[in-house]
Amino acid sequence: MSELPTRERIILAIDASKTEDAERLAGVAEQAGARFVKLGLELQTATSWDYCADLAGRHGLDWVADAKLDDIPNTVAGAVKNIASKEHAPFGITIHTKAGIEAMRLSQEEAGDILMLGVTELTSIPAEETEARYGLTRPELVTVLARDAAIAGLRGVVASPKEVGGIKSDPLTSELFAMIPGTRSAGADSHDQANVGTPTAAIRDGADLLVIGRQISQAEDPAQAYENLVVELEGAV
Repeated sequence: MSELPTRERIILAIDASKTEDAERLAGVAEQAGARFVKLGLELQTATSWDYCADLAGRHGLDWVADAKLDDIPNTVAGAVKNIASKEHAPFGITIHTKAGIEAMRLSQEEAGDILMLGVTELTSIPAEETEARYGLTRPELVTVLARDAAIAGLRGVVASPKEVGGIKSDPLTSELFAMIPGTRSAGADSHDQANVGTPTAAIRDGADLLVIGRQISQAEDPAQAYENLVVELEGAV
């Protein structure tokens, strides 16, 4: 993935409930020359995974189904089968690593060539909360969960910009595809993210795809905001 053109290494998060907003943002991605969009629970629960697949397909985009699956192994595998069977199948599907090794193993087995992306610790959770709940620092917990993903045979992980360097430097997890949310250009609002970093730093640390949402989608000119970010990243790749 690191050999992709810079503009294809930005995955635009279409976090919208209204179809008109989703259509507009998919159009922004298409016009900007993006390859990927991320379509998650907000849009899916307002419409369906069928609509999400159709939206990406109509705009010539690859997509990640940000389902964040978390259930018993057979239920997770069934859900993966349903999402993977769409006419315009996703490039990746997310699953919580905390669902366990067997759920992850079955999910990737069912997904085949589709990347199952294991969500470690959500970027919105403060480091103090992680330590209070698990007795581990955030980097320690993410290391454990990323290693579980690798052991289970998952092909990728999701973590914050602060952990991607550790994932890529660990021999057990270095080959995992890293989809990294929570990056913000200098001066951009971090919103509800507690573990942020700059896009250029994340790319230099080994991120394969950067999930970018409000920095683009809430800009006065989203297409120009996308282009500005491409220019910003070109110095890092």
